Amino acid sequence: QSQNIPTAIQQQLSTTQPIISYFSKTPNEQDCGCASQIDPTYSLTPVEDGYYRKLLGRGKDGRFLVQDFYQKSNSQQSSPIWITDPIGLYSFENKYVSGPVTLYFPNGKVSYKGTLEQGEEVGPSESYYSNGTKGLESETTTALVKQKLWYSNGDKAAEISLTNNESYEINDSKIWDKQGRLVDDEEQQTQI
Repeated sequence: QSQNIPTAIQQQLSTTQPIISYFSKTPNEQDCGCASQIDPTYSLTPVEDGYYRKLLGRGKDGRFLVQDFYQKSNSQQSSPIWITDPIGLYSFENKYVSGPVTLYFPNGKVSYKGTLEQGEEVGPSESYYSNGTKGLESETTTALVKQKLWYSNGDKAAEISLTNNESYEINDSKIWDKQGRLVDDEEQQTQI
C-alpha cells in the first residue's frame, strides 16, 4: 500500500517497516509528551543499544501480535508475542503480555521460555545464561512456585519452594555452594 503514499511524504518516513515503537534499556530522558501511561523506556526515535517493536498483526479477539528486535543487530529479542491492551504496544512491561514467550540474548541464544497471562508467569518456565546453560527452571501454580537453579557452569545451585503470593515466603529450600556442598548457614545461603 506504500504506493498510495505521496512521494513527498514517503521521503519523510524513517522506515517502511511496521515498526510501532522504540525502547531504551534504561528510563529515557526524552519527553514524549505521553504522561505516565507510557513505559519510561519508550522512545520516539531509535536508541542505539535499545530495541524496536514490529506489529505483525491483530487477532480476531482484538489482541496485537508483536515482535521485539535489537536495534544494533536487527536480530530478534523476542518471539512473536500477544499484547492484550493497546497501551502495551508502547510498553516493554510484561503486564500486557499473554501467551507463550521466548526471549533471546543478542548472541541469538535463548534467555527465557515461558507463558505469561497478564504479565504473570503460569506453568513451567526456563531461564538461561548467555552461554546457553540453563540457570533457572520454574513451575508456577496458584499456590506455589517451585524453582531449581544452576550456576553458569551447569552445577546445581538451589531447589526452592515459595508461596505464590506477594511475599513469596520460602517453604522449603536446599542450596549448594560452588563446590557442590549443601549449605545450612542462612547467611551463606542468602549470599549464594
